[in-house]
Amino acid sequence: MVRRGKKRGRDGSAIVGIARKVWPHAILKALAKEYKSYPRHARNRAEFEFWDKVSKSTANLASGMEKWMDEFGEDDE
Repeated sequence: MVRRGKKRGRDGSAIVGIARKVWPHAILKALAKEYKSYPRHARNRAEFEFWDKVSKSTANLASGMEKWMDEFGEDDE
């Protein structure tokens, strides 16, 4: 599989710091955008299909979460 960047601490402290400051759907949108580039670097068809599905499912999850947060905000008002 594709590996990028330097390894972070195993505790994920960098991710926790970001997650406390950024909306979850924004993080998922950024991940989906990043995952879109992974199939280009895939070594075989199975890996290509895996990253393609991960990208699409992450984008769908981000969209659904954003919609839910909008509805939740409207109900709160």
